[in-house]
Amino acid sequence: MKATTQSSSKVNALQTSWWTDDPAAREKLHREPFLIHHTLAHLPLFEIPQLIQVAREAVSRPGDVYYDSGDPTLADKWGKIPIPEIPVDEVIERIETAKAWIIVKHAEKDPHYGAVLDECTDFVRGVAGAEGAKSILNPEMLIIVSSPNRITPFHFDAEINFLVQVRGSKQVWICDPDDRSVVSERDIEEYYMGNITAGQFRPEFTKKARHIELKPGQAVHIPTHAAHWVQNNDEISVSLSLNFEFPHWRKDLYRANYHLRKLGLQPQSPGKSTLEDAFKYAPLWGLQAARKLLKL
Repeated sequence: MKATTQSSSKVNALQTSWWTDDPAAREKLHREPFLIHHTLAHLPLFEIPQLIQVAREAVSRPGDVYYDSGDPTLADKWGKIPIPEIPVDEVIERIETAKAWIIVKHAEKDPHYGAVLDECTDFVRGVAGAEGAKSILNPEMLIIVSSPNRITPFHFDAEINFLVQVRGSKQVWICDPDDRSVVSERDIEEYYMGNITAGQFRPEFTKKARHIELKPGQAVHIPTHAAHWVQNNDEISVSLSLNFEFPHWRKDLYRANYHLRKLGLQPQSPGKSTLEDAFKYAPLWGLQAARKLLKL
């Protein structure tokens, strides 16, 4: 399955290609990892001088830049790793030795990067098919620049994610998103209640995870709620995290389950019972409708 696309944005056509050799990619979407391929490595957009400029622009948008520096373990959490007392552009300039991890959110606000995201989105929706494409919502691009041998600790995300390797290589471990011995229902519920570091790494997870060496020109699909962690190889890494959201009602059902569990109940996971989901979502829908009416 291959797609060569040209941007419709008011920038020069990028003429990048995205494809997968996995014939089961559509069935694996949202469920398990699979590899895709791309032709981004030749673009000057992802060279260090251009990335410094992108980071400088993103700093003016509150919350769109995060960076830290240190030697985290797989069990460490966001916010526990020291933040350098120098601007992010200087950290990128020193990335070879800074032991740093830098993330620039919403890079697609720059139309050149937005064109890359548009092309990948078209490809992913093609993989999903006409019906599946309806759940490919709110595309977002994060640029990740990290030092040689740097670890990205154990975590999971609300979105489906394509981790796209542009420069350097890394080792990636991805767990089954349905394995509740790795990420429990309670972990997911706490995540949607605001604890984005929910879940805890244990060494035995390494045996359960699928291990992939991700090289330039490759990307891997990471399903929603699939715990994963990363170890860079001995070179600077530039990668993209291209994220797509699920319909919002799924998050609301996990929040409902959180409150039901606090009452001592044992609610089923969203999707297990259509009837139970409807009972849980009805009061949430009513509350949302009331809030809209009050605003009017």
